[in-house]
Amino acid sequence: MDAAVRGRPAGWASSFSYAGQLLLVAIAYFAAARLVPSAGMLAGQALVVSPAAGIALAALLLLGYRVWPGVWLAAALAGVTVQGSLFDAALLGAGATLEAVVAALLVRRCVGLPRSFERGEDVVEFVAIAALSSAIGATTVTAVIAWSGLSGSQGVASTWWMQWQADAMGIVVVAPLILCWSRRGPAKPQQKTLEMLCLALPTLAATQAIFSDSLPATLPSLPLTFVILPFVIWAALRFEQREVTTLNALICAVAAWHTAEGHGPFTSALPGTTPLLLLAFAATVVITGLVLNAVAGERSRAIDALAQALKTLKEEAIRDPLTNLYNRRFLHDYLARELMRAERDHLRVAVLMIDLDHFKRVNDTAGHAAGDEVLVKLASLLKRYIRGSDIACRFGGEEFTLVLPNATVQSAQARAEAICKAVREERGLRGVTASLGVAVFPDSTAEPEALLRAADRALYEAKERGRNRVKMFARGPATISTLRPKSPRRAA
Repeated sequence: MDAAVRGRPAGWASSFSYAGQLLLVAIAYFAAARLVPSAGMLAGQALVVSPAAGIALAALLLLGYRVWPGVWLAAALAGVTVQGSLFDAALLGAGATLEAVVAALLVRRCVGLPRSFERGEDVVEFVAIAALSSAIGATTVTAVIAWSGLSGSQGVASTWWMQWQADAMGIVVVAPLILCWSRRGPAKPQQKTLEMLCLALPTLAATQAIFSDSLPATLPSLPLTFVILPFVIWAALRFEQREVTTLNALICAVAAWHTAEGHGPFTSALPGTTPLLLLAFAATVVITGLVLNAVAGERSRAIDALAQALKTLKEEAIRDPLTNLYNRRFLHDYLARELMRAERDHLRVAVLMIDLDHFKRVNDTAGHAAGDEVLVKLASLLKRYIRGSDIACRFGGEEFTLVLPNATVQSAQARAEAICKAVREERGLRGVTASLGVAVFPDSTAEPEALLRAADRALYEAKERGRNRVKMFARGPATISTLRPKSPRRAA
């Protein structure tokens, strides 16, 4: 459960006291309500948008339900400045608060805390919630106006309809803008900022031209509103939701401003349909931008998840599941490439084959779980004895392989003897020791498979000569380096 649900603000709001949060919400709501005095809708007043409704919902989602008194106080004060009646103002505040609380409850239940919309369905659900909860505020405002006898020639149904559209549009446009900008995002590269400016300027210029009646009268202005959608689609596919919601809000603000002034393609429609057309336009812009952006985000996350899954599968295909060392399949591919590089650069490559002595006794007496534990501890030991350019592999069973690029015969022998000694002295290996066979490219052989066989042959000879020792493969007379154990060896 997030902090805002528990009643504590999340993020930047945590720096404010509770009184400071209430004051912040009240000031923001009151300023927006005075900008569009929805509570004072009289006959003939064209109500376009109510940004205060979006601010109230965003405040409850970000700061928690406990800031509802700030919403109520600001809505009541806005009502007093227009209506003058304290009782009516209190009712208006209660309606606005109830609208925001119900919307916040539904958003949390259906969408979560959407600082950004993760799915296209979230956007659709959010818009549906805005439409449903706006009925509460519209009903309250209509009842107060009808009770006060201020509706005039404008009917009750028309009053309710206009108020509902204003609140719904305010929630759909303003709330996502605040929610997205409340989330701290990564810094944008300069190229991305320039691209956003190159998109925003022609978009707003087109919106201004269409809704300010500055186009030639011969052009059909209503169909031209669709010209704005390609810009919105471009933004949705190229930018984050913060940029998309900002562009949506600017487009809707320009359209609402000119429509309220009696200009634009919607004012020439049938009487009473202007607010509905504006709402349809705003909803189309917002839903198109946010849904496409959310779907593009889903696709990007799915591609990243698939790439990570493929990487994991590939890693699992070349790793031993018990020890997490490379497996035999990877060893053959790697060794072939490494020998080609060594031949080109005139370098040596050493291969160490390691086999545990007396390992069968551990499985027989202590069980296979104890044997697995020994293998895991040996793998950890081998990792301590390899450089960044070396690799360690589990060849099979209790047999392991090390590949040491750019090694000499002397350094390979010294490394093998150090490992043999470390295995004998390592605690937790249940008394097992190690026999090692070493072959060096190109001294032993020039082929990958032959090099592995040479190291395996040396290992076999080391075990034949008493185990717990290192055997260097040589084409001529055998050269044996033996580490004598400090205590008598036990039979396998």
